[in-house]
Amino acid sequence: MANRALRTGLVSGLLLLVSEMAFCVSGAQITITIHNEAPIPQKVLEQATQEASRIFHQAGVNSVWILCQQSNAGPSTPPDCRAPVDLIHLSLRIVPWSSQMGDSTFGVAFLSEKGLGTYSDVFYPLAEKLSRQCAASLGRVLGHVMAHEIGHLFLGTNAHSPVGIMRPQWQAEELQQIGMGTLLFTPEQARKMHARLLTPSTDRRAGDTSAPRSGN
Repeated sequence: MANRALRTGLVSGLLLLVSEMAFCVSGAQITITIHNEAPIPQKVLEQATQEASRIFHQAGVNSVWILCQQSNAGPSTPPDCRAPVDLIHLSLRIVPWSSQMGDSTFGVAFLSEKGLGTYSDVFYPLAEKLSRQCAASLGRVLGHVMAHEIGHLFLGTNAHSPVGIMRPQWQAEELQQIGMGTLLFTPEQARKMHARLLTPSTDRRAGDTSAPRSGN
């Protein structure tokens, strides 16, 4: 399959606050390399990256999504896929198996003892199942799951919150918000992500893959 770079409720009051936060901290940028092992149809993956990009943009973070695929001729290694990962260049793998942690776990972020990380996995079958439970396309649902797991890499071990996209379990209300496009990061989470992006470059390689965080 040819390589291609993809560039790509909360109540209304909270949505407004997040939008205002995006205006205040716009200019921060991250790069996410996606390793599609499911495999997912190209159109669905494009929709998912666009949705995840929109969610991060609402939090004031511009995101660049790079698709790293294997072609029939052998492994592909675009420059962005070979670049070392750090706290502003993250790696997301979409895998074709389900989690052994239960149907409510849609992915896992790998964090160090310091709560830092650069790698995460998304379990495609569970995202596909979730899309059948809400009035939203598979691409939109997958984009929210991707944003949630990348959010853990920024926000650390105790990233779950009672509202918004970092809620540990998505119930009927969250599924409805996904359909409406209003399941977002909170203003406080946006501030924390922006602060992480301002981390000195010498500290950005602190994440590792030795300690997976359990949960979705």
